[in-house]
Amino acid sequence: MASTIIDSRIFGDMFSDARMRQVWSDENRTAKYLDIERALAKVQGALGIIPKDAADEIVQHCELSMIDWDKLKAKTEQIGYPIIAVVNQINANCRDGLGEYCHWGATTQDITDTAAVLQMREGLALVEQDLADISDALAALAQKYRDTPIIGRSNLQQATPITFGYKMASILAGIERQRERLSQLKPRVLMGEFGGASGTLSSL
Repeated sequence: MASTIIDSRIFGDMFSDARMRQVWSDENRTAKYLDIERALAKVQGALGIIPKDAADEIVQHCELSMIDWDKLKAKTEQIGYPIIAVVNQINANCRDGLGEYCHWGATTQDITDTAAVLQMREGLALVEQDLADISDALAALAQKYRDTPIIGRSNLQQATPITFGYKMASILAGIERQRERLSQLKPRVLMGEFGGASGTLSSL
């Protein structure tokens, strides 16, 4: 049963598509949690912050295929968020207690926010590609119909003539402005978070 337009079998692809739904799926979100925990352990092992054998063991077990989804759901419902549930599973899968070094110095918000940023990066890439395709199509139409006259419109009525190519070029200009804004947005938005429990990394 669909609970939103995006989930609807009928209307879903009018407001989203399968690629974007995958980006924001539980599976991809959890995969991002694992990617971050894997990268964190790998770097900390290389820097000597945690034992190298612990880092190797954690990296080996940060795999989506190893997640027990029923346990993840149950633990998330119990505590209200999934990060600790994921970390607990990584820990349990590691040998000789080495998993205790997983999530070392990090806090839940670090992983949650950084995972969301990774999802945004994937989502923006899809939007950028779609806008590029639209721009190419509009540019082709503007060129092809640059001399084709049509009636212009003003105040909901006919106005002076324009060309269809000009109309397409006007729309293209708006799309290009949005592409530029997206490009400017990314350095400001696509930033990871790592501050530890109190935001000072004092635990490290």
